[in-house]
Amino acid sequence: MSEPEFLTLDEVLGIHADQIRVYGGASGIRDLARLRSAIAMPATTFDGEYLHPSVFEMAAAYLFHLARNHPFVDGSRRMALMSALVFLGLSGERLMMEQLEVYGALQKSGRRAGAPRPSRGPNGSRSLRSLG
Repeated sequence: MSEPEFLTLDEVLGIHADQIRVYGGASGIRDLARLRSAIAMPATTFDGEYLHPSVFEMAAAYLFHLARNHPFVDGSRRMALMSALVFLGLSGERLMMEQLEVYGALQKSGRRAGAPRPSRGPNGSRSLRSLG
């Protein structure tokens, strides 16, 4: 895998502003520290190796942590999905899907069977990969 092009704070802020402009909602950051933390997760390494070894796992980390940390006043989940998709686009991946497929994949990536809260683990990356 070539070196991924990770999203910057300014890029994520731009994605959020665009989502609010297009779909409505309140602008504003709820917690900048949580935003920075979520943006950093896909690039996290240990002993020189990425903790999320594939671009799909990195995209799933953007999706999960940005949605879970809820860093914006409004639109955190929309921005989380778009950030994951933009990251995949920058990585040369294209997803071909219908809106209902996206919704279904997000439901699978966010929950274990019967669990009301998002789960950790590779489920999100499998769901994103299945849309490719």
